[in-house]
Amino acid sequence: MTDLSEYRSVRKPPDETAPEVEWNDFYDYVFEWPQDEHLAVIGPTGQGKSNLLHWALKKRRYVVIFGTKPKDGMYQNMLDSGDYKRIEEWPPRKRRWYGGSRLVTPDEMPRRLLWPDATSLNSEPAQKREFSKALNDIYVQGGWCAVWDDYWYITNVLDMLHDSKKMLMNARSNDIPFVVATQRPAGQRNVELFDQSTHLFFARDNDERNLKTIGGVGYLDSRLIQAHVAHLEPYQFLYVNTRNGYMYRTSAPLLKARKNGRRNR
Repeated sequence: MTDLSEYRSVRKPPDETAPEVEWNDFYDYVFEWPQDEHLAVIGPTGQGKSNLLHWALKKRRYVVIFGTKPKDGMYQNMLDSGDYKRIEEWPPRKRRWYGGSRLVTPDEMPRRLLWPDATSLNSEPAQKREFSKALNDIYVQGGWCAVWDDYWYITNVLDMLHDSKKMLMNARSNDIPFVVATQRPAGQRNVELFDQSTHLFFARDNDERNLKTIGGVGYLDSRLIQAHVAHLEPYQFLYVNTRNGYMYRTSAPLLKARKNGRRNR
């Protein structure tokens, strides 16, 4: 077993083992993300996971984000961009000017933000019903990109670990990239999170429990991955492609999150 107390005292690993790439070059020339590959963003809160997702998801046309917070400045920013629509129910409906409603078509809403009401701490049963209903439709229809944020909350509080395993193991065959964002890798009970995801983005982390979990990434050098993660700059991510073993460091442009209807200064 790796002795992390000794390991964390080592110097920063050589830059050439994970070259630093400017975001636009990374996005255009490095980050190839086919429809049948999963993605995970892992790291402590406040390190820019949602911000990174905002930019990475531009490669996908049909996106459903399963949000768990009633208010979130970064998601409000995504709504303000015009790419996403906030919906309160699944399947989404469009109100008719003369009354009633009808189901919307994908062409009418190419970017979607699924955000069931989470204003009450006692809303878990309602959230789970909405998420399960939407996830089943997405799984049957195919062609979507399903995003779970926060993954730990959904799998542990809403108790949807089985749904997660099903998506990670089977959704690729139906052209559904499954995307997860989590801040507690050491608390996950799902080895498929690392085994089935092709694209991994790690934020800076010095928690020994989390670093040990990061060490279980396929055939890759666990000590090297841990070293890079421990020495990343704020808001910088280590990108790991689990299929070819390539690693890069990159930082997505920071959006100005909103808070209480006003942009943070």
